[in-house]
Amino acid sequence: MRKLLSIIDALSVWTGKAASWLVLIVVVFVIYEILMRYVFHLPTLWVSESMVFGCGVTYVLGGGWALLDNRHVKIDLVYGRLTPRQRAIIDSITFAFFALYLSTFFWASAKYTWRSILVRETAGSAWDPPVYPIKVALVVGVILLLLQGVAKLIRDLHFAIKGREL
Repeated sequence: MRKLLSIIDALSVWTGKAASWLVLIVVVFVIYEILMRYVFHLPTLWVSESMVFGCGVTYVLGGGWALLDNRHVKIDLVYGRLTPRQRAIIDSITFAFFALYLSTFFWASAKYTWRSILVRETAGSAWDPPVYPIKVALVVGVILLLLQGVAKLIRDLHFAIKGREL
């Protein structure tokens, strides 16, 4: 079981770190757009859309890593006062909502992604880049987040029952 959990963790970290490199590309695009727009008075459309796509892919592919590092938002007013065992119990119970949300999100995004691939959907702008690769990244990100959530559930259940980490 530990081997499987470590594989899921490694996949989340690797994907999150790989996607995080997109942020550097987005920063270069922002600098380029600022120079083109305000120095040369030649704004670009493709840079603006590329920034949105890059940030979106980084966001969705980094979700599993954020969950692994406990970086998702919680209501610390209550959660922070609980013992580690109580937190594990609460997290185990709330996993049902997490799984329901992500399962529904996966179903909807997979459906829309498949349609997008079939018609080779584009942005519809003057630049008109394909958007289906971004939608594929969304589906992959949801799967990775759900996998990391299952790994967290297994650890939380073990901690709640045994009182020690797996």
